[in-house]
Amino acid sequence: MPRNLKSFRKIVPNLQSSKDETNKNEICLKFINGQLNALENQLKQYQQEFNIKANNFQGSSISIQKILMTYIKQNLDLSLHKKIEHQVELIYYDYYIRALKLEYHRHKSNEYQKQLMIRICQSKYEKETSEQEYEFLKQQIAYYNLPSQSFECSTISHHPSIDSIQNLTVQEALMKEFKEVAVQSRITLFNMYLKSAEDQREEYKKKHETNVKKMDASQHTLNNNEKLSSTFVQLINERCNKINERIQCIYKPKRQSFQSKSN
Repeated sequence: MPRNLKSFRKIVPNLQSSKDETNKNEICLKFINGQLNALENQLKQYQQEFNIKANNFQGSSISIQKILMTYIKQNLDLSLHKKIEHQVELIYYDYYIRALKLEYHRHKSNEYQKQLMIRICQSKYEKETSEQEYEFLKQQIAYYNLPSQSFECSTISHHPSIDSIQNLTVQEALMKEFKEVAVQSRITLFNMYLKSAEDQREEYKKKHETNVKKMDASQHTLNNNEKLSSTFVQLINERCNKINERIQCIYKPKRQSFQSKSN
């Protein structure tokens, strides 16, 4: 996996040379380079904005700017660098997913074979997304069930209407009832979200398994219009693997963010 823009730019031409020099691949390469240029331009824009604000800052000097730059490199640069690296990784996957599709078409696939590839890859995308969403939801629920996220630590634990009651016995009774309703409502809501995510995960899993069975069956069919060669099957599997990795890449920083909150 390329770790920065320069190394990624070196890899892209190598990938291009491994494919036939077709107009479609050139368009694909232009798309990737366009995305990389957009990231580089964004970096330059941030640098320009910083320079303008630093120069207009009252009492600004060379020494103060050096202190600010040191602070940014130590505290903010790492975060920005991770975001850029994440975007580069996604572009890397976008390129391969698109290149594999073009390679599939290059082998003169007919309309049925094209549609089968689309259905399998789409159901793979839905299956992996629903699985990642389910696991992420479980992580979120675990976080909100931590002692630091309890009812007593929430903003709703002090309701103005209840706090204004002078009779302490009545106030405590109402607060107890209020807490029970709030806690039970959150449990019910979490279970509902989890059940919905689990049902969707199972639905997309079965849908993808059905499409894969159709692909496997097509290898043994006598109908030449439906038959998939080993090359077609390999390209579909490779594309599904890249789609799987891309979705995992999308959810990785989300899960890491919640993990850091829990620690």
